[in-house]
Amino acid sequence: MKIEILKPKAYCAGVSNAIKLAFKAREENPNKKVYVLGMLVHNNFVVDELKKKDIQVALDINEIPDGEVIIFTAHGHKKELDQIAKDKKLVIYDSVCPKVLSNMKLIEKNIKEGHNVIYIGQKGHPEAEACLSLHNKVMLFTNNILNKYQVEKDQKPLVINQTTLSILDIQDIHKAILDAIPGARIANEICGSTRLRQEAILSLDNDVDLIIVVGDNNSSNTKRLLEVAKASHPEVESIMISDASALDMSVCANKNHIVISSGASTPEDIIDAVYNKIINY
Repeated sequence: MKIEILKPKAYCAGVSNAIKLAFKAREENPNKKVYVLGMLVHNNFVVDELKKKDIQVALDINEIPDGEVIIFTAHGHKKELDQIAKDKKLVIYDSVCPKVLSNMKLIEKNIKEGHNVIYIGQKGHPEAEACLSLHNKVMLFTNNILNKYQVEKDQKPLVINQTTLSILDIQDIHKAILDAIPGARIANEICGSTRLRQEAILSLDNDVDLIIVVGDNNSSNTKRLLEVAKASHPEVESIMISDASALDMSVCANKNHIVISSGASTPEDIIDAVYNKIINY
């Protein structure tokens, strides 16, 4: 049996930086309570590790007592939360991914130049919510909701996207938008780590007979990996698991080539544990 771990694997740079910043916030504020507003990154094992360091999760900024520490997540946050945090005299740490921050700055630049923005993303995802909060001229386009882009008065709107989407889906969406608005300016902003992981699955050999995607069900980029695997290799069994304990070894029976892929917020030891469980089966 051949078992292959695809690269990149484990944390992307944005996730690593967010975790380091959270630990730094804890160390620099030993006498304060430290809260992450939401999931720092979309992996429950990471959340558990943060709790061991006495870094708690708050689902609402009003849950955080005045004067304590707030960590904004790697996905970005709604613009109005900045002022609320200042009013509450919170010590602020912002772990937003540099790629997400770059996208937000590009959106703001286009708004200042008088353009509207078509944002391709998942409704309710924190990254999408952060970008939509920048201005009412940022309109959400989802895979199944066309919204108002067909009748948009701006004939050269910026088209930008959530960083963790499928590179297969985004191609079709861009075509649909350009068919409606030929002058639309496309900024394909799927992040490098997400793109490389999906491309690694797309380039798999034909002899693969099982693809295992390891990551949290909250993780957009992990779920997109599974979608890409199923779309590009429909004849191959593809599954998604959170960790080794969730792997039913019966799926590995009679398999000759097993591939393990992982989301950008999946800890390396979780991936290695899956590999070891299979190889020792």
